[in-house]
Amino acid sequence: MLLTYDLALDPDPPQTGRPCLLRLTVRATAPAFCRKIMLSLPTGSGAAHFTNAPAAIAPQPVRGGEDADQGGGWRFTRADADAVTFTALPSRPRGWLLGVTPLTLELAGVTANATPGTARLRIEEETSSDGLTWQTQATDLPLPKFPDGFLFGDLRPEPLMVLNGGHTELTWRGSPATYTLTWAGEHSGSGGQADVSDVTTWTSPPLHDTTAFRLAARLPGSTAERVLTTLVTVALPHLRTHNLTATGKMRLIGAGHPIEIARELPHTFQPDTDGLLIGRVQAVTGATPAQMEVTALTDGGAQEYRAVFTSDNSDSSKIPAETPFGVPVRRGTTITITCRYTRPPAGPEPIEPFFSLVWLPYGSTNRIM
Repeated sequence: MLLTYDLALDPDPPQTGRPCLLRLTVRATAPAFCRKIMLSLPTGSGAAHFTNAPAAIAPQPVRGGEDADQGGGWRFTRADADAVTFTALPSRPRGWLLGVTPLTLELAGVTANATPGTARLRIEEETSSDGLTWQTQATDLPLPKFPDGFLFGDLRPEPLMVLNGGHTELTWRGSPATYTLTWAGEHSGSGGQADVSDVTTWTSPPLHDTTAFRLAARLPGSTAERVLTTLVTVALPHLRTHNLTATGKMRLIGAGHPIEIARELPHTFQPDTDGLLIGRVQAVTGATPAQMEVTALTDGGAQEYRAVFTSDNSDSSKIPAETPFGVPVRRGTTITITCRYTRPPAGPEPIEPFFSLVWLPYGSTNRIM
């Protein structure tokens, strides 16, 4: 398929007997022409049907694609049979999409029937990469239905990045059900599976590769299943290579050393080899911005460089972000690192900002002076 579809549900997961909103964000990874996008919901009262009240479904105005070159806007048409089908059409004979100009398709008032289970949302697109040769392709997305009041969400790892061999702790919220956690490394690293039905907190085994975690909630005796995923990054992961040949100069990077830094207390060291400082700064959401300053002085005391990295999450309406950085360091320079607020807070901060720093020496040395 030339288009990708990201499905969001509200509430998530849908609950039997209650209306929900289905929101599809449609993108193209490369420019793609599109004549239509069809959404079909199976209607009826069974576990494989999603709704028995199709007349209540209200398609919302299509967002995106307003430009004349993108079809001059889109509209929905409707057809009812064994499934209720909504077709998004450009007002021109064809529209086109890019990743930066997505379409948003919404169906409101979709009331899940009374039978828990998993239905399938059928998506069919008629697209072309050149505007001349057209193809029709389809895909299905799962639509689970859980009993009224069922809760499952907030899957969070802490921390989001660990050193090679480190652990992360996963937490989540969920109503009684069967919960299965599976995980696997990004580059065919070791994985596993665990039954976590009786807990809402789980500590991972040692991680040696960036790892994806998949938590599935399933109702016993039902096909209803909802899946949440998250990713934990591993600094300096194990490498897996085949037939590696060096054709030029090589530089060995030694083992990483975490550097503990207290806020407002400068930390100074002098490396005996070239290397890299890898760090992260993350201010507290809704609080004062935080920053990390790195300065390097030559043997004679002259300033070689000064770099300041700032994280500002003061706008609590936005998703909090961190500021990663990497700083090259020459042998013999005197490095001073200071972590601080950008300005003194009005009062005591309930949560401290997050600072992380790792020294990566070049060569086989493992010392920090």
